[in-house]
Amino acid sequence: MRHPAFGAPRSLDGLLRLSAPALQTLQLTHLVSGIYEEHSSPTLQACGRPTRIAGYTEWIDAAGSPATLGWDWEIRCVPGQVRWHRVGLPFTNLLLVGDDQRDLPWQRSLECLAARVDVMAWAESTCRALHLQYAVLPHRF
Repeated sequence: MRHPAFGAPRSLDGLLRLSAPALQTLQLTHLVSGIYEEHSSPTLQACGRPTRIAGYTEWIDAAGSPATLGWDWEIRCVPGQVRWHRVGLPFTNLLLVGDDQRDLPWQRSLECLAARVDVMAWAESTCRALHLQYAVLPHRF
């Protein structure tokens, strides 16, 4: 199925090209998320030491296009608040094109996609998925 947001069929390089306005039409929905394991030595596992909770999340287009957009995240604690933050640039099969239909430079395209991620309400869906995946249910004896 060809999504109306994409002006051209998928190219030989595997990237899906779309304009910045067409990016807004994608119905991004959560696919999968996970937590990266923190590797530290036993001497660093003391009570009260700062810890880092970080992971990844991947989203797809609910309308059925093969578009994918993922990113790394971490939870940051500031006095009285816990905030989820995107870390680094997204990973994706999307490449944005300009008004002239020419490819934007890869770095610029990723920066635009990062800006899109930063206005999404992704933390709640990611948190819910992680609870389902990592929650330990009590054993019944």
